[in-house]
Amino acid sequence: MNCDVKRITKMSRIYALIVIISNIVAIIVPTAISNPFWHSENLTKWENFIDNTYGSTLALICAFLVPTLVCIIYSFRLIKNPDNLMKKVVEIPSVYSLSSVIGWNIYYFVEIPFALYAKFVLGIQIKVILISSWAFSLISGMTAWTISYLGIELLNRTFLLPKLFPQGHIEYTKHSVHPKFSHLLLFCFMVTSIFPIAILMTGNIFTQINNNLPIQSNLIIIGSLFAIFSVIITFSLCKIIINPLGSLTKAAQNIKEGNYKSRVNIVTADELGNLADSFNDMAVALEEKEMMYDTFGKIVDPEVRDYLMKETHKIKRGGEVREVTVLFCDIRNFTAMSEKMSASSVVSLLNRYFTGLGKCITNHNGIVNKYIGDAIMAIFGAPVESKNSSYDAYLAACDMMDALQKINADFRKDGLPELNFGIGIHTGEVFAGIIGAENRMEYTVIGDTVNTASRIESLCKTYKVPLLMSQSSVTNIQQSSEKLKKEIKFVDDAQIRGKSEPMKVYTC
Repeated sequence: MNCDVKRITKMSRIYALIVIISNIVAIIVPTAISNPFWHSENLTKWENFIDNTYGSTLALICAFLVPTLVCIIYSFRLIKNPDNLMKKVVEIPSVYSLSSVIGWNIYYFVEIPFALYAKFVLGIQIKVILISSWAFSLISGMTAWTISYLGIELLNRTFLLPKLFPQGHIEYTKHSVHPKFSHLLLFCFMVTSIFPIAILMTGNIFTQINNNLPIQSNLIIIGSLFAIFSVIITFSLCKIIINPLGSLTKAAQNIKEGNYKSRVNIVTADELGNLADSFNDMAVALEEKEMMYDTFGKIVDPEVRDYLMKETHKIKRGGEVREVTVLFCDIRNFTAMSEKMSASSVVSLLNRYFTGLGKCITNHNGIVNKYIGDAIMAIFGAPVESKNSSYDAYLAACDMMDALQKINADFRKDGLPELNFGIGIHTGEVFAGIIGAENRMEYTVIGDTVNTASRIESLCKTYKVPLLMSQSSVTNIQQSSEKLKKEIKFVDDAQIRGKSEPMKVYTC
């Protein structure tokens, strides 16, 4: 969204000029036909009175002055309030065009005192005069509103709004006034059909009455039929356009809420039909992409998926240095166990096992980076950063040990062998990022921290414990202000394969 004050100021002046032109047109149209007064003598007195008192001139000045002042004041308010400027720009067509209606209402009320004075002082009959003046202000106001609104809205949508809102998402302010499309069609119908027909019919009827001629009923019938036909055509056009747009809006809202199966049934070959077909094609494409998105989230961890799709530009191919906590979990004696089971039974057992433990990892901001046979490699602190990755991994490990008991209980009921595992946790720096060939890549972490976590996990067999954690991980865990779920105990100064110095390991 770009705020271009100079462009807005320039266009607002053009819009004000359109308002003035529309008001001039609104005067010409009704005055082109003579005013239908009952008595020519009464009309002559009124016209002489108005000419001498300049009442009509004063009323017309008000009709023009009010819209002009409204446009000027509104323009200054736009510039002085830049915080709300963008939303106000959308309302310019409504505000400027409504100022014309206000001006013509004032025109009518300005003439009323002159008419009352003419009645009591000069004895002029003002009933028909007031009705005629009201009709004149109504027709002029509606005509000015329609012409100015259409002209300003067309320019606004063509030149101003695309520059200010290149991405769309145009919003109206809370209390803004803007006509619906059906209202706009109705106003256009009134100006182009009803008003001309009414003016022509009344002018002709009053001419016949003033000249003592019989009223031609055929003229009234034909004019009424034209008006009825115009009403039917206008409402039919509203239904043809608005109903399909309503269906499209509802279907678009359904897709926005995640229902990608939403479709529109518009059977036509015009522009609306083409729009509906394009919308349905878009819905099919979005449904396919959502299915791929969901499948992608099952192949890799959903957090990795979201990170790769939204923040790929932040990841350097080849890796970036991050401090993370790596967790390895491996089933004990799984090879010997799987030899006694069919391949399908092994897969079914592993799926249930991985599902139960995977939830423990994801519930504590971790991601399952990969499954290595019967082993799980999980990462805490990448790609999404963590306040304390060691503490998250510790909580996940505690939950995994509790979850294994429930899994084994279910396995016993189903006649399946119980499982035991070892978990190793280590915290340190790694290279994290997208690694692989051009046509086959994955998000993972590499480095000594990963190897150390794997070797700590293998020591669980030696010390006969389900969990071992390194000194670096335990230090971070103890720095957390959160309460420990299980007490941490020192195990030994263990000799890690590939390390020259012993490493303190802990369990809980």
